[in-house]
Amino acid sequence: MSHLQPPPQQQPQVITVQSATPAFRDIPVSMVCPHCNHQIQTAIAFESGTLTWVICGVLLLFGCWLGCCLIPFFIDGCKDCIHTCPSCNNVVGKFTRL
Repeated sequence: MSHLQPPPQQQPQVITVQSATPAFRDIPVSMVCPHCNHQIQTAIAFESGTLTWVICGVLLLFGCWLGCCLIPFFIDGCKDCIHTCPSCNNVVGKFTRL
């Protein structure tokens, strides 16, 4: 009598898909750098953008011309956020407020 063995069952494959472009905000993001392929947490820097200038202009229109109109240039919440790779120092993303 011969014993028939059932055919070996294949294990299901697990495929991990990473988002090509993470949602950039004003906080660091964990991602794989597209330039150096390292797993990183982005370094962030703030720069004056459109919203900063719009707020400055509105403050000027309301009579804040003695330097108060410059306040948005000192507040990070009014600026755009640039995400860079700490490994290769390339820009990997940007969050604009307006």
